[in-house]
Amino acid sequence: MTGDHDRCAHRDDAGPWVLGALDDADMRAFATHLEQCDHCRAEVAALQPVVDVLPMAAPQAVPPPALKDRIMAVVESEAQLLRAAGPEADRVAPPARERERARGRFGWLRRPVPAAAFAAAALAVVVLAIALVSSGGDDSHLVPGFGPQGAQVALRVNHDNDHGQLEIEGMPAAPSGQVYQVWLVTGKNKPRATHALFSVPADGRARVEIPESLEGTDQVLITAEPSGGSDQPTSTPLAGAKLT
Repeated sequence: MTGDHDRCAHRDDAGPWVLGALDDADMRAFATHLEQCDHCRAEVAALQPVVDVLPMAAPQAVPPPALKDRIMAVVESEAQLLRAAGPEADRVAPPARERERARGRFGWLRRPVPAAAFAAAALAVVVLAIALVSSGGDDSHLVPGFGPQGAQVALRVNHDNDHGQLEIEGMPAAPSGQVYQVWLVTGKNKPRATHALFSVPADGRARVEIPESLEGTDQVLITAEPSGGSDQPTSTPLAGAKLT
């Protein structure tokens, strides 16, 4: 088929084709179509060199040690979302070829995408963003903390104090029926409860993300609290770190 490309039923498939984003049925259909359509072959030829150099677009850098943990946390989060959505989440109805297709050279960007493909794309964006940030150096600093005898506690804080992670080694297990809870303290004000509740495994090691912002925080404290956490501390802090 060599007629007007704007009227070609497959004109929006060139982009997904070079990216490998078509499903099996559409992939086979487009491969057959390419044998007949000069316009689509030309568009594939124009797009392919751009796709080929995408992996080299970002500068190569040695990632920081924490990068793997951060990526795997995202992977596990995406996997949990897909499991919760059920087996039907990754299925989409076959596209209707007779529908009116969007005009413009890159109308294929509006094609429906399966849930798993969307999750993979989102993960790729997260990984790339982390890699790009890391390529300019780690934007966090480590604040030494205190803990029970034999334990090592440190707080990793990013440059603008809106995110923190506790890095713990040698911490004893919380008493039976209790968990550790993280608190934020500013000046002489009462400790503010966070949603960071955690326990430690037999080796005493843990990495605890603090979801609340650390902006204006002077101290980060850890107490043992009843399972489910408390609105205010019920025991003396046994670990933590001072930011100021």
